[in-house]
Amino acid sequence: MQNTLHILNGDSTLYSLKQSGIEGDTAVWRDVLSDGPVHTAFGTLEFWEMRSRFISSFFSTSPGDYQEKVIDEFKKIESLKAYKEIVLWFEYDLFCQVNLMGLLHWFHQQDRADVEVSLICVGDVNGYEKLMGLGELPAEMYPDLFEQRRVLSQNDFSFASNAYQAFCSKDPRDLENFILLPSNEFPYLAKAFQAHLKRFPSSKSGLNLIEQEIVRLIESGKDTERGLIGALLKWQEFYGFGDLQYINYLNRMAPIFQSKEPFKLKANYNSTLIDRNYFLGGALVSEWVWDENNQEIGPKEAKQKA
Repeated sequence: MQNTLHILNGDSTLYSLKQSGIEGDTAVWRDVLSDGPVHTAFGTLEFWEMRSRFISSFFSTSPGDYQEKVIDEFKKIESLKAYKEIVLWFEYDLFCQVNLMGLLHWFHQQDRADVEVSLICVGDVNGYEKLMGLGELPAEMYPDLFEQRRVLSQNDFSFASNAYQAFCSKDPRDLENFILLPSNEFPYLAKAFQAHLKRFPSSKSGLNLIEQEIVRLIESGKDTERGLIGALLKWQEFYGFGDLQYINYLNRMAPIFQSKEPFKLKANYNSTLIDRNYFLGGALVSEWVWDENNQEIGPKEAKQKA
């Protein structure tokens, strides 16, 4: 039995881990479960085929790339019994929190006898005023993070599995318990899930939180793709998204733009022209509305009748 497998949230963390001198095998968990359709049969052929179709379309890549970068990399994780310990390296944002919950849901269903699973999840870091990601921390800090890792209990796996299944639900209200009753063991999950629900269209403007910020930036004078994406990357706190995800937001908002490069909004634009026929978790976005007054998600038809 080998000693340690480190499962990392991204390639920047992989680079820093290698610079830190910490020993062990590595696997990078590269899927983006926070976007697109998901379901609870994590790791099955049906699951991989669904995710491959979505990722290939959403990020304009190929099924072959998904096979190499995600499925083949996950095969290292499937060899969990070859290791004495598996260490998970993740962060506070929505991207990481959903990927973490999905991974722990999968682990919950596996025979983990004699394999210890531990977690390093950063956000609040001594010496820094803002929440920090692993890629923002110097490699010299990694050994201390490694020493402070938390061994996960059966209750942790059960909680995470329930959270992931709620994320996969057709009814996003299933996430509310995880928002209203924050977990001490997963302290960043509640705010990440709340940020997720704000990606549904607002009952006031018809735009979700990210789209509202894009409109605000355009109205403030940001009129290039590069400028908008740079500002969004600085603005986001609990999303953890990359350039391509925000490019997709700009593309989806095309019906309300008068022009691109420079970006200009149509006068009296109609937010209902934005296509909502897509999934976030298990929920079809077109069926749900984020109530800004009550700070809660609800069925679109019920909001319209009200």
